[in-house]
Amino acid sequence: MKVFLLTFISIFHLVVSQNECLPATCGPYAPLVRFPFWIKGHQPEHCGYPGFGLSCNESTADLDLQFPVTASTTNVMLPLNMTVAVWNIDYKAQKMLVNYVRPRSCLPEKLPTVNSSASPIFEAEAIGYGEGSTLFNCSNAANYEKVACLSSRRYKVIDYGSVYDITSLPPYSSCFKMYSISYVPDRALTGGDDESGSRFYLKWSRPCCDKCEAQGDYCRLENSSAAEETECFTPQHATTGASTNHKPLAAGITAGIILLAFTVIASFFIFKVLKRRREDNKRIENAVKNHKDMRPRRYSYADVKRLTNNFKQKLSHEALHKGKLTDGTPVAVKVLDASQQDNEGFISEVEIIGGMQHANILQLIGYCIDGRRRALIYEFMQGGTLVDLVLSPENQNHAVGREKQHQIALGIAQGVEYVHQESAHKFLNLVWNPQSILLDRYFNPKIIVSTTSADEGASQYTAPELFSSSSNIIPQNAYAYGFGMLLLDMVGTSVGIYSRGDDISEVRFPEWLFREVEEREEWKLNESVKKLLIVGVWCIQWFPSDRLSMKAVIEMLQQQAMPANAMPLYPFHLNTQN
Repeated sequence: MKVFLLTFISIFHLVVSQNECLPATCGPYAPLVRFPFWIKGHQPEHCGYPGFGLSCNESTADLDLQFPVTASTTNVMLPLNMTVAVWNIDYKAQKMLVNYVRPRSCLPEKLPTVNSSASPIFEAEAIGYGEGSTLFNCSNAANYEKVACLSSRRYKVIDYGSVYDITSLPPYSSCFKMYSISYVPDRALTGGDDESGSRFYLKWSRPCCDKCEAQGDYCRLENSSAAEETECFTPQHATTGASTNHKPLAAGITAGIILLAFTVIASFFIFKVLKRRREDNKRIENAVKNHKDMRPRRYSYADVKRLTNNFKQKLSHEALHKGKLTDGTPVAVKVLDASQQDNEGFISEVEIIGGMQHANILQLIGYCIDGRRRALIYEFMQGGTLVDLVLSPENQNHAVGREKQHQIALGIAQGVEYVHQESAHKFLNLVWNPQSILLDRYFNPKIIVSTTSADEGASQYTAPELFSSSSNIIPQNAYAYGFGMLLLDMVGTSVGIYSRGDDISEVRFPEWLFREVEEREEWKLNESVKKLLIVGVWCIQWFPSDRLSMKAVIEMLQQQAMPANAMPLYPFHLNTQN
């Protein structure tokens, strides 16, 4: 009875809302909006095509999009999000006239080796000059507008049109080329007021509605298509006669029958999902029985919520929370996202991590596997995180001295080498985010080792080869890269390169740090600082085979002094090629 009631309510709603997708506008100066476009907040999503939603901003129509910009040499698509004002839409030619660019993201500092996950929907067509440009990093470019999101106090990144001769670069300045890009509209990189900026066209090829428009019809999504296919139809204002009044009712009855069939099918699949969930719980219990003697204790998700007081206190990042066991022992709880990893694999890795006993590995004392919910429970360290006490410019040379930083680096290296030896057959997840490396009250580092199901996301500590689809990745080399980036961060803080109030994320790339330290007369540097710098640079070599093994890292850190020729000449030449 409930199914039939739901069906007739849906039919009534369909008939009442028949006009919700009629052409509309944001104001007297805004274009007429119809499929594939739709107005957010005024029309439902099914009135348009994915990615074509417009927002009314006073009397203009704004569009959020990923701009189609590519690196000229590698043809890699770069992620650049912006908002534009739409002034005219030519539905037959499938293009629109836009301007008033407002950037919502920034180009990357380094050229990625693979395309961004999302492909742009639109293609840009410049009006007038449409050549690309080149990004230069200049130490002195006072008369040039800077790309603010890529620049810092010490240098400017400028967007230099490819049509200009390179001799026109700022005189008496030190500039080096970052990479070249295809056409990007005015102000998309430099920001500022672009209300009267140059106009350009955005074209789209999908959905393809030119045939419908050519014969005087409109275009819309097919009701029965799950692949976002379109169909032609005659708009209501072009029809005449009494038969027009019966179309909404016929459409409603048809939709009701479809909805009824959908309800029956959905009920069947819900039953299947519930059955599968019961089977999954049974498999979990069987997997736990196979490891009944494992050391970490199992907790339910309700237990995890209770001991963290419903995840009330966050630690270094959103996934790590402070909790307390029933006996008052403080713990750190890492919540994992729903994983595709099988139950047996997860529990096997938990058993490996729980069995690790090392002074520089954070001890795993419990875990949660409750349906799709998973969590890891670690011992809690009172000394804070690595970023709080070592990498913070406000604490440089106060809480932790340079010699103690050297001991922290050596402890991390020994912990990494231990993980590699204990799990040589598996690629366990070393959490390279420095906020997840904890320190005890004596500043001894403790590394969090997580399961491979914990996706920490990309960061500057992620080895470049992990972005590729290659299956020949050697964990030891990837570990070395993340460790090397940590060492360079510690060097930058130790020698005072990061000034108080700086945004460290703007200057923490290794090329800049290498040049900064190399040009100082402090090759009179403290020996322990010089040692961290040299080892860090060796660890972040572009080719994984050129990096030091963690065993070699430990040996170099334990040496009294470094050889005079230990520093590589310049390890970043691949990033400055044309």
